[in-house]
Amino acid sequence: MSAYAERPEAAQYIEIDVNRAAAARYMLNIEDVQDVVQTAIGGMDSAESVEGLERYPINLRYPQDWCSSPERLKGLPIVTPSGANIPLSAVSDIRITDGPGMIRSENARPAGFVFIDIAGRDLGGYVAEAQQLVASAVDMPEGYPSHGPHSMNNWKE
Repeated sequence: MSAYAERPEAAQYIEIDVNRAAAARYMLNIEDVQDVVQTAIGGMDSAESVEGLERYPINLRYPQDWCSSPERLKGLPIVTPSGANIPLSAVSDIRITDGPGMIRSENARPAGFVFIDIAGRDLGGYVAEAQQLVASAVDMPEGYPSHGPHSMNNWKE
Protein backbone atom coordinates (compact mmCIF):
# COMPACT_ATOMS: atom_id res chain seq x y z
CA MET A 1 0.00 0.00 0.00
CA SER A 2 1.18 3.53 -0.70
CA ALA A 3 -0.21 7.00 -0.05
CA TYR A 4 0.43 10.31 -1.78
CA ALA A 5 -0.81 13.60 -0.33
CA GLU A 6 -1.13 16.61 -2.60
CA ARG A 7 1.28 19.33 -1.68
CA PRO A 8 -0.30 22.79 -1.77
CA GLU A 9 3.17 24.31 -1.74
CA ALA A 10 3.95 27.69 -3.10
CA ALA A 11 4.58 28.22 -6.77
CA GLN A 12 6.18 31.18 -8.46
CA TYR A 13 4.23 33.52 -10.68
CA ILE A 14 5.16 36.48 -12.84
CA GLU A 15 3.07 39.39 -11.58
CA ILE A 16 2.45 42.37 -13.83
CA ASP A 17 1.04 45.38 -11.98
CA VAL A 18 -0.02 48.15 -14.36
CA ASN A 19 0.87 51.66 -13.21
CA ARG A 20 -2.26 53.63 -14.09
CA ALA A 21 -0.59 57.04 -14.01
CA ALA A 22 2.30 55.92 -16.23
CA ALA A 23 -0.10 54.26 -18.68
CA ALA A 24 -2.27 57.40 -18.81
CA ARG A 25 0.78 59.49 -19.79
CA TYR A 26 0.98 57.36 -22.94
CA MET A 27 -2.82 57.52 -23.47
CA LEU A 28 -3.18 53.84 -22.51
CA ASN A 29 -5.64 52.33 -20.10
CA ILE A 30 -5.25 49.10 -18.12
CA GLU A 31 -7.20 47.10 -20.70
CA ASP A 32 -4.81 48.19 -23.47
CA VAL A 33 -1.80 46.97 -21.48
CA GLN A 34 -3.54 43.75 -20.43
CA ASP A 35 -4.48 42.99 -24.05
CA VAL A 36 -0.82 43.19 -25.10
CA VAL A 37 0.27 40.94 -22.22
CA GLN A 38 -2.55 38.47 -22.85
CA THR A 39 -1.74 38.25 -26.53
CA ALA A 40 1.99 37.83 -25.90
CA ILE A 41 1.63 35.16 -23.21
CA GLY A 42 -1.67 33.42 -23.90
CA GLY A 43 -1.96 34.09 -27.57
CA MET A 44 -4.82 35.24 -29.72
CA ASP A 45 -6.97 33.23 -32.10
CA SER A 46 -6.30 34.86 -35.45
CA ALA A 47 -7.88 32.47 -37.92
CA GLU A 48 -9.48 29.07 -38.26
CA SER A 49 -8.34 26.04 -40.21
CA VAL A 50 -11.13 24.05 -41.83
CA GLU A 51 -10.51 20.40 -42.60
CA GLY A 52 -13.73 18.79 -43.83
CA LEU A 53 -16.27 19.23 -41.03
CA GLU A 54 -13.57 19.91 -38.43
CA ARG A 55 -12.48 23.40 -37.46
CA TYR A 56 -9.28 24.23 -35.59
CA PRO A 57 -8.34 27.65 -34.20
CA ILE A 58 -5.00 29.14 -35.23
CA ASN A 59 -3.44 30.80 -32.19
CA LEU A 60 -0.56 33.27 -32.45
CA ARG A 61 1.64 34.27 -29.53
CA TYR A 62 5.17 35.35 -28.75
CA PRO A 63 7.90 32.69 -28.50
CA GLN A 64 8.14 30.92 -25.11
CA ASP A 65 11.44 32.59 -24.16
CA TRP A 66 9.68 35.99 -24.23
CA CYS A 67 6.98 34.83 -21.84
CA SER A 68 8.94 32.90 -19.23
CA SER A 69 11.41 35.59 -18.22
CA PRO A 70 10.48 38.74 -16.29
CA GLU A 71 13.47 40.50 -17.86
CA ARG A 72 12.25 39.71 -21.38
CA LEU A 73 8.68 40.71 -20.49
CA LYS A 74 9.93 44.09 -19.32
CA GLY A 75 11.00 44.76 -22.89
CA LEU A 76 7.70 43.61 -24.43
CA PRO A 77 6.83 46.32 -26.97
CA ILE A 78 3.57 48.23 -26.66
CA VAL A 79 2.38 50.53 -29.44
CA THR A 80 0.72 53.64 -28.04
CA PRO A 81 -2.20 55.46 -29.72
CA SER A 82 0.31 58.07 -30.94
CA GLY A 83 2.32 55.32 -32.67
CA ALA A 84 5.26 55.30 -30.25
CA ASN A 85 6.79 51.98 -29.18
CA ILE A 86 7.39 51.70 -25.44
CA PRO A 87 8.51 48.74 -23.31
CA LEU A 88 6.00 47.11 -20.95
CA SER A 89 8.22 48.17 -18.03
CA ALA A 90 7.43 51.84 -18.81
CA VAL A 91 3.82 51.31 -17.71
CA SER A 92 4.02 48.42 -15.24
CA ASP A 93 5.99 46.78 -12.46
CA ILE A 94 7.00 43.20 -13.28
CA ARG A 95 8.15 40.84 -10.56
CA ILE A 96 8.14 37.21 -9.48
CA THR A 97 5.84 36.45 -6.55
CA ASP A 98 5.02 33.35 -4.55
CA GLY A 99 1.51 31.98 -4.46
CA PRO A 100 -0.33 28.69 -4.05
CA GLY A 101 0.63 25.93 -6.44
CA MET A 102 -2.98 24.95 -6.85
CA ILE A 103 -6.17 25.58 -4.95
CA ARG A 104 -8.74 22.82 -5.15
CA SER A 105 -12.27 23.06 -3.91
CA GLU A 106 -15.20 20.74 -3.46
CA ASN A 107 -18.65 22.20 -2.92
CA ALA A 108 -17.05 25.68 -2.77
CA ARG A 109 -14.80 24.68 0.15
CA PRO A 110 -11.01 24.39 0.01
CA ALA A 111 -9.97 20.75 -0.16
CA GLY A 112 -6.81 18.69 -0.08
CA PHE A 113 -6.62 15.10 -1.30
CA VAL A 114 -4.68 12.03 -0.24
CA PHE A 115 -4.44 9.32 -2.89
CA ILE A 116 -4.09 5.79 -1.53
CA ASP A 117 -3.21 2.65 -3.44
CA ILE A 118 -4.70 -0.31 -1.54
CA ALA A 119 -3.64 -3.04 -3.93
CA GLY A 120 -4.31 -6.46 -2.46
CA ARG A 121 -6.89 -5.26 0.12
CA ASP A 122 -10.64 -4.86 0.10
CA LEU A 123 -11.82 -1.25 0.22
CA GLY A 124 -14.28 -1.77 3.08
CA GLY A 125 -11.68 -3.39 5.33
CA TYR A 126 -9.18 -0.63 4.60
CA VAL A 127 -11.74 2.11 5.33
CA ALA A 128 -12.77 0.49 8.64
CA GLU A 129 -9.13 0.19 9.75
CA ALA A 130 -8.35 3.78 8.67
CA GLN A 131 -11.39 5.09 10.59
CA GLN A 132 -10.26 3.33 13.76
CA LEU A 133 -6.68 4.61 13.43
CA VAL A 134 -7.76 8.19 12.78
CA ALA A 135 -10.33 8.14 15.62
CA SER A 136 -7.70 6.88 18.08
CA ALA A 137 -4.91 9.22 16.96
CA VAL A 138 -6.63 12.49 16.00
CA ASP A 139 -8.58 14.78 18.30
CA MET A 140 -10.89 16.76 16.04
CA PRO A 141 -11.29 20.44 17.03
CA GLU A 142 -14.67 21.75 18.10
CA GLY A 143 -16.98 22.21 15.13
CA TYR A 144 -15.50 19.47 12.93
CA PRO A 145 -18.03 16.71 12.34
CA SER A 146 -17.12 13.11 13.06
CA HIS A 147 -19.78 12.23 10.53
CA GLY A 148 -21.35 13.98 7.58
CA PRO A 149 -20.94 14.21 3.82
CA HIS A 150 -17.15 14.50 4.03
CA SER A 151 -16.47 12.10 6.91
CA MET A 152 -15.01 8.67 6.49
CA ASN A 153 -18.25 7.22 7.96
CA ASN A 154 -19.93 7.82 4.60
CA TRP A 155 -17.34 6.05 2.46
CA LYS A 156 -18.88 3.08 0.73
CA GLU A 157 -17.33 0.11 -0.97
